[in-house]
Amino acid sequence: MSLPPDFKPSDFSIGSVSDRQLLNLAKLAGVMNQGEALTPELQEFTLLIMEKCADIGDKYPSSKHGGTAGDEIRALFGVY
Repeated sequence: MSLPPDFKPSDFSIGSVSDRQLLNLAKLAGVMNQGEALTPELQEFTLLIMEKCADIGDKYPSSKHGGTAGDEIRALFGVY
């Protein structure tokens, strides 16, 4: 499964994951249909998965911002 065209590696900067991109990923995964809105529950689920990934990333230092890979994952989703 490849990322939708609105996801480009150059987009991965602080707070760069938009609701539109989350919607497109949810549609790609088959959990949402065209025209449906991103629900608070799906947003919360996304953040829980993000945090689990960030917990793993906390084990790896990142020279980019002086923190960890987990910090970069959180920043990508706008969670500091």
